[in-house]
Amino acid sequence: MKINVRKPVLIIALSALVLFLSAQAPTYALPFTTVYITRPGVLYHRRSCITLRRGGIAISLSNAQSLGYYPCMRCKPPTW
Repeated sequence: MKINVRKPVLIIALSALVLFLSAQAPTYALPFTTVYITRPGVLYHRRSCITLRRGGIAISLSNAQSLGYYPCMRCKPPTW
């Protein structure tokens, strides 16, 4: 019985390449960059984030972080 190992190795290599290329570099910003929060939430967002359908409260990035807000994983706002 002959087993071809090239195909599984190729699939694994291509999967690793896709993951490597799809990873985004962290976004950096100045402390006075504007981000958006919602009253009941604990995350801060970009203005274009889908979770801000009804609008958000504009706040500086440094204030959002000092108040304990975390960056949204969906829109990936600046972290610092």
